[in-house]
Amino acid sequence: MQDYSAFKDLLRFLSGLYAAEGRPGGDKAVGALQSALADFPQSLPEPYNYMPGMAEAALTLDAHPQAGIVAAALPLIRWFHVMDSMKSIGAEMGAKMLVTELVGPSGMFRCETARVGLFVQCPNLDYVTRIHSAEETYIILGGEGHWSRGGSEPELKKAGDVVFHPSNIPHSSRTGDKPTIAAWRWSGDIRYEAYACAG
Repeated sequence: MQDYSAFKDLLRFLSGLYAAEGRPGGDKAVGALQSALADFPQSLPEPYNYMPGMAEAALTLDAHPQAGIVAAALPLIRWFHVMDSMKSIGAEMGAKMLVTELVGPSGMFRCETARVGLFVQCPNLDYVTRIHSAEETYIILGGEGHWSRGGSEPELKKAGDVVFHPSNIPHSSRTGDKPTIAAWRWSGDIRYEAYACAG
């Protein structure tokens, strides 16, 4: 029988991060993660990674103190091609991002009220301005990137920093020579169809 203890530890870790966020959307993420832990199945979907080593690399760069929890779970994670779900992301840009939905309507654990996952942005990538109906919070786990919201000047974000986007606020992120890895969550209108790249 497969040992999923590392995956359970990841869900607990993310639950703690979003419990500390202090927003109703964060509380929804916590509820979704706790439900996944309570109803943990005997097996998970087969892992899949189309960019081996990238998430691991990001977790070695000025990482969160508990980054080892994330690293231990990486071999169990099923990543998906972001452009398959978000059609306005072109193949060239989408191929330079890793996304997993751990909990959500199309996640490794099904949940209709929130999406929670991990996100990796490769080095030297301008993830252009996008907008979506869902409220969103990223929590940086390793590496770094510059984030802009509502036309503001880009701000450098590193491990432990929280990046919050209210519903329908244009935002963008850009990496330099380092990748970045972050936890992400959506609440509210979490349909991928309500997402568009505007840049």
